Amino acid sequence: MTGNGTYPIDRIRADFPILSEQVRGKPLVYLDNGASAQKPSAVIDQISRTYETEYANVHRGVHYMSQMATDSMEAARVKAQSFLNAADEKEIIFVRGATEGINLVASSWGRANLSAGDEIILSVLEHHSNIVPWQIVAEQTGAVIKVVPIDDDGEFLVDEYEKLLSPRTRMVAVTHVSNALGTVVPVHEVIRLARAQGAAVLLDGCQAVPHIPVDVQALDVDFYVFSGHKLYGPSGIGVLYGKQALLEAMPPYQGGGEMIDRVTFEKTTYADLPFKFEAGTPHIAGIIALGTAIDYLNGIGFDAIAAHEKDLLDYATDRLTALNTIKIVGTAAEKAAILSFNIQDVHPHDVGTILDHDGIAYQEIILDHSRHPKNAGVLDDPTGEAQGNNPLCGDRVTVYVKLDGDRIEDVRFDARGCAISVASASMMTEILKGKTVAEAEAEFERFTSQLTGREAPTLAEDDELSALMGVRDFPTRIKCATLPWHTLHAALKVDTTSQVTSAADATAPDATAPEGAGTANDALKSDVIAAISEIFDPEIPVNIYELGLIYDVHVGDEGKVDLVMTLTSPHCPVAEILPGQVKSRVELVDGVNEVDLELTWEPAWTPENMSEAAKLELGFM
Repeated sequence: MTGNGTYPIDRIRADFPILSEQVRGKPLVYLDNGASAQKPSAVIDQISRTYETEYANVHRGVHYMSQMATDSMEAARVKAQSFLNAADEKEIIFVRGATEGINLVASSWGRANLSAGDEIILSVLEHHSNIVPWQIVAEQTGAVIKVVPIDDDGEFLVDEYEKLLSPRTRMVAVTHVSNALGTVVPVHEVIRLARAQGAAVLLDGCQAVPHIPVDVQALDVDFYVFSGHKLYGPSGIGVLYGKQALLEAMPPYQGGGEMIDRVTFEKTTYADLPFKFEAGTPHIAGIIALGTAIDYLNGIGFDAIAAHEKDLLDYATDRLTALNTIKIVGTAAEKAAILSFNIQDVHPHDVGTILDHDGIAYQEIILDHSRHPKNAGVLDDPTGEAQGNNPLCGDRVTVYVKLDGDRIEDVRFDARGCAISVASASMMTEILKGKTVAEAEAEFERFTSQLTGREAPTLAEDDELSALMGVRDFPTRIKCATLPWHTLHAALKVDTTSQVTSAADATAPDATAPEGAGTANDALKSDVIAAISEIFDPEIPVNIYELGLIYDVHVGDEGKVDLVMTLTSPHCPVAEILPGQVKSRVELVDGVNEVDLELTWEPAWTPENMSEAAKLELGFM
């Protein structure tokens, strides 16, 4: 498709340098804008120009460079004001992203305005960044969270929303456009009904602002947030809009830098808006480049964007609907150009890998083993048994081993997960049945060393395991392939149930079960770790367990959980948020009755704390 007459697709593609790149020998087709958009040359050049010729700290210096940088940054604020049609530039607060913007409102407005029994309304459509901050403030204030359901088409159910509203409703925080389903929420009606109850409204506009014009005055919304990186701008920058009267009444979110007026040891007074909420040195180059991204988007025009996106969405929907093995998820009448789908009997991670690698990593041998696994099932009276869990993608496997002396008489597995994980378990059991423990350990070392890149691949083409070597190109999938092997490695060492829940556990010299393994406490510990593994540092694409921030998880009697954790730095921007998020998430685990969390800085975190999978994902291996 070359676009309609008002959308010069070839010229626009040429604006994005990365789209001229090749991946695995083929032209790049990038379909992940819902997560983060690529950057046009204008934005890239602006970032470079700022650092090369225009950079200085802002609002603090009287010299020429400082004045020039300040003027450029404040010009970007005016652009953001115009982009949202805010009444005043003071209503535009620069934040690190929508996540920080929501946390700012939840913390500052929430703690000042919420009390026990007050209600916060969210929807099923929310990104976790618009869930967790409200959970934290609800725990702190005693407020109650209510959730608006959706129907099978992904429609926001206004009637159900209206039923949830009450005189105790204080905040309605919902997405404008769903990043997962593309559903456009009827925000005018949401706001109108909230107003009738005297409730404030926050809209998460991350997925809206690249696709549709937004007028915060016409909406009469109280708070609106978006991130620069989905708007073809830099990462690490975003905008919080708030009505001036509300922002004036809110206490500061962070302290230091430009948010102060006067400081003495006796008393500090705070700066006027917008600086009251912009502590520390801002992301100067990012803010200026965000202004450039806004200019770029306005230059194309939302009418042209909407027409082109509709053409693409209609075309893709028609083509996918014609395939009886595909189910489209999210078919709301009003939706943005986001298309989610499932393929029958295929794990979503496998779909992504197949599309990324053009099917090369998924030879028939992998698909055959995943669809018709060998040695699947439970083994009666095993001499060794271990359970494996990959929190990164949800793979779970249990391996059962029966030894006759030092020889593996039988080995079986029970697995739930992606094709790679199941196929690897199937191949492994076929290969290792009848071998001695020493031979099995040698196979374990050979396979994992080659797959993780510690050794060069030497597997023969007729060796079924060679089919899995393509996974080397996908660091996040390596653990899928190695998990059954690490689980077997643990099962060979113990005669009771073991837990393998992280790459760090699996690769430890003695990855065996602790004393008392197999008890209810061990099962609860596994559930706690799985819950923690769903939590991410907003700026790092690895969960905090794999990142090595959790030093200890101890489950005692009567559901008491003791946690010891750290952060990557005492100055970590989420230092005030993340521990509370961990505590709140663990408290939601069935069987947990009490959580005690200790934040420690000894020993200090280093990249060596990370699991093998995390190191691979972040480029440390």
